[in-house]
Amino acid sequence: MTADALRRALMAAAADRWLSASDMVAAARSTPVLSDQRRVRELTLEAISELVSDGLLVPGAFGTGRYIPWTLTGTDAARKVAGEWNTSAMSRTWFTAKANLNSSGPGKLPKRTPRHSAREISFEASSAVTGSDAAGEWLQLTKTTRLQAATPPDPAPPTWKGSWLRRRLWLKRAAAVLLIASVTAWLGWAVIAGIRHRFASYTRIDGTVTAQTDTSSRRTSLCQLDVDYTVNGRPLHGIAKVDGNCNTLPGPGTQAILDVDTADPQDIWIDGANDANHPDPLDMGMFLLVFPTAIALVLRNELSDYGAIRELLASGLQWRQVEATVTGKSADRNGVTIRLQAKDPAGIPRTFRIFYRVISPIGPARKGDKISLRLITNGKRRVLIRRPDNGRTYVARIGRTV
Repeated sequence: MTADALRRALMAAAADRWLSASDMVAAARSTPVLSDQRRVRELTLEAISELVSDGLLVPGAFGTGRYIPWTLTGTDAARKVAGEWNTSAMSRTWFTAKANLNSSGPGKLPKRTPRHSAREISFEASSAVTGSDAAGEWLQLTKTTRLQAATPPDPAPPTWKGSWLRRRLWLKRAAAVLLIASVTAWLGWAVIAGIRHRFASYTRIDGTVTAQTDTSSRRTSLCQLDVDYTVNGRPLHGIAKVDGNCNTLPGPGTQAILDVDTADPQDIWIDGANDANHPDPLDMGMFLLVFPTAIALVLRNELSDYGAIRELLASGLQWRQVEATVTGKSADRNGVTIRLQAKDPAGIPRTFRIFYRVISPIGPARKGDKISLRLITNGKRRVLIRRPDNGRTYVARIGRTV
């Protein structure tokens, strides 16, 4: 096969659409007259580099719901393509014929630039995520993967206001916020209480231990002492908790030296022992810095789903139907992952993963089952899926596609 014939084949493949680097290689491999299949990637790179250098083929990236051509052109763009060809960066690079930039059909780069109103940008994002071309209707599942898709009989997206989906996402977000606020408030109180105790004035007196209780757990040694003591002629009874073994502390009937808070005589601790009655302000301060942030990271999906799905539905995207086959299922402490396979517009099988935590968005599914997925996606990781058996809409996440 001559180099000119390969260049013509690649230009024909990218004449009215954006293709990934792997799509370009597949187009070259499927060309009947390609004689050396072992060098298909090398020959494809040579042809793409020449086309990019001549300005006939335009490289770009997919971002914010649309394809964005590189600012580099000519030989500079060709050098960048050659330098990134066998790296992970090439998985995020797309190619189209320069003539396609003047087209505003579905699935192609619109004529307008991002310097337009929010309404126009929303429309452009929708057209870049779903569309149709010579290969049929497609859905932009991720930044680098399209799948064959069809328009279902009822493509209208679910309503947002007053819907079950909105209530569920709002409750999840509210519960996450309440948990983070509660932990933050408790740790904040512990820090303040620890600081007040650290700088409190106290009086040292003698007391009598009346009872000793071992409250140790598997990991910590704790002992509780019931103590009788007298402050200003008034007999009092208090409890002092100590971080230590009971056999190292005064037993019942023996004397113990107590520190008594001057402002609150009921607040006591054993002098010289590791006090367990009061929080350590340094430890609590570290927990205050770490724990709320850690909880927010763990619950980031619950915190962000509400706003993301509201934005997704506001974009005007409609349901698209993808025929897929379940190829596997696995579970761990983070949730459940379902592996599925569907064909891209070129008929090449693509494997992708759907992740969820509690309720399956596709219903009961076993390996080998064929399912019809109804999706709303803007090419990002978070998608809406309508479950066929109960008609409810669920939020799921799309994993890496191959």
